This record gives sequence, C-alpha cells and structure tokens, in this order.
Amino acid sequence: MRLNQMLFVTLRETPAEAEIPSHQLLLRAGYIRRIGSGIYAYMPLMWRVLQKISQIVREEMDATGAQECLLPQLQPSQLWQESGRWDTYTKAEGIMFSLTDRSDRELGLGPTHEEIITTIARETIRSYRQLPLNLYQIQTKFRDEIRPRFGLMRGREFIMKDAYSFHTDEASLKETYQAMDRAYRNIMTRCGLEFRPVDADSGAIGGSGSQEFMILAEAGEDEILYTEDGNYAANTEKAVSLPADLAESPFSSYEKLATPNTETIATLAETLNCSPTIIVKNVLYEVIYDNGMTVLVLINIRGDRDVNEVKLTNELTKLAPQYQAKTIIALNVPDATAQKKWAAKTLAFRLYRT
Repeated sequence: MRLNQMLFVTLRETPAEAEIPSHQLLLRAGYIRRIGSGIYAYMPLMWRVLQKISQIVREEMDATGAQECLLPQLQPSQLWQESGRWDTYTKAEGIMFSLTDRSDRELGLGPTHEEIITTIARETIRSYRQLPLNLYQIQTKFRDEIRPRFGLMRGREFIMKDAYSFHTDEASLKETYQAMDRAYRNIMTRCGLEFRPVDADSGAIGGSGSQEFMILAEAGEDEILYTEDGNYAANTEKAVSLPADLAESPFSSYEKLATPNTETIATLAETLNCSPTIIVKNVLYEVIYDNGMTVLVLINIRGDRDVNEVKLTNELTKLAPQYQAKTIIALNVPDATAQKKWAAKTLAFRLYRT
C-alpha cells in the first residue's frame, strides 16, 4: 500500500498527557490514538508492529511444543468464586471489571485466564497420557488500573501472551518452566530489548515461584536489586537482603525519656544521639478481610528498616482462614484519630518480624 493511501495522521505538538518519550512518539507519529483513560486504538502502522511482535512470540512458543488457543474474555463469576479469587480481584485488588447481564448473572472481563484454562483442563484431560500439555494465547486483557499512565505501559486494555501448562509430576513442570525461560529470553533478544530476569512476588495468582523479565528503562515504575556477579536479581517486593550492621548502643541503662517533635526515626535518632539500627519501631496496621472482619496488626521492626507491605499482605492472607475469611480487602495504617479510637479499647495484637 502507498503511504498516501494509509490512515496516517501525525501531531505537531506533544499531547499534555504524554509523560515519557515512548508515549509522546507513539502519539505524535500516529501509531496510537487515545480513546479514553488507559484506552488506546492501534492505528495501521502500530498494528503492523504488533503483528511482527506476535509472530516472534508465536515462533518461540511453538518451538517449545506449546499449542495456541483463544480463550473468552467474558468469564462467569462462579469460576472465580470457586477458586476463591472473585473477591480478591473485584474488591481487594479491584482490578477486574465486573458486570451483570440481563439474566442477573455476574461476569468479569478477563484480567487473566487461570480459571478458564483449568476448567477446560478438568473437562478435557482424561488420561495422564495427554500430559504434559501447554496452551498459550495472545489475547486482550482488561484491568481497572487506579491510575493509567505512560500510554501502553500501564493501560486498562492491553494485549498479552499468557501460557498455562499441566503435568503429571514436578520434574515435568520444571522441564516446561525451563523451556519457557529460554523462549522468553529468545523473544526479548529478538526484539532487541535490554532485559534482566528477576525473582518476583506471585501476587494473587499464587504459586511457589515467579520470575519477571524486566526491561531496563529510565521510565520504568519498578525497582530491581541485583548482585554485580549476576547470580541474584529480584524486584524490591521479593528481594532478600542482609540488614546493615548494628551500631554500638550509647545507652547503659533503661529509662523513660520524653521525645517531643520526633515524628520520624531520623529525628528520634538525632534527638537521642544514636543510630537508627538500635531503635525498635512499631507500625500499626488495620486489616479488613473479605467477610468484613477488621483485625489490628502491630509490626515490630528495626528502626532503619521499612515494612514490605507485599510480604505482609501475603502472610496475612495465609491467616485469613483463622478469621473465617478468604482474602484481604484492605491493608492500611490508621490515621491518628483512628489510632486513638483503637487505643481506647482492649486489643489483642499479633506480632510479626520482617
């Protein structure tokens, strides 16, 4: 097709909502058009690019023996309720678009497809001889981002490749996992991207392990930690690190001291003329479970450390059955007024070390 026959409209000025170079260039060059918050139309040139990327993905996935399929975007709530993730995705994380059809049936627009694929597997896999089985799709996903930004990097509707495998034993699972690892590395390399695989938190999907292939970019929203020898890398939600060495305490006796105007550990350490490493701070959290129960959690942690709320959420989710709940709806630090209200009552605190 000749260029003068193509729908190809460029912009002279950079749109106000475009914050990073990639978003600005895609808009100005006429590759995408903004339709709404986090919603973009892929114009003819952009669609050509996406088709080429999709072809690379297909070639690498097919080379592993994976089979392509296409799963429905509309998903019945019953499947998500069966897995226990309906409340997690519609209330706790709140990323699933949910709706009710004319027959009053609850549906969700798929942010992911574990529930669908496992339903298909249990209805179609009749013998271990059918395993291992690895199915993948290139499909539109929907996620109700709180603050869509950076154009296609954080949108509410986007195209994603997702794959799901089924096995007879752990050895088979590990073999497929390694095949996927090689495929992902090949995809990134063929696309000319600078990347680093890192250990990551599994989130609401769960599982014993998770790995993210992070594209290194100044505009990135995540942080990763890695060793210089390249033997360890993880995002900050998952990283394990050694705390700084403890400083020697200048105190030789116990006494009660007034510490006015010390809202932070830094100002407290300055007032007491000591290192934050010898201070113990308590952080009070208010946890709301999906059955409406509110639980208070007091975190006891060294003064120079911060609470990793992702790890804390994971641990509190494990405790949900103790409170006849399935998941957490909210985790927050109560404001001063709320803390005074709680302090006026008799409370039982659970202590955690991080």
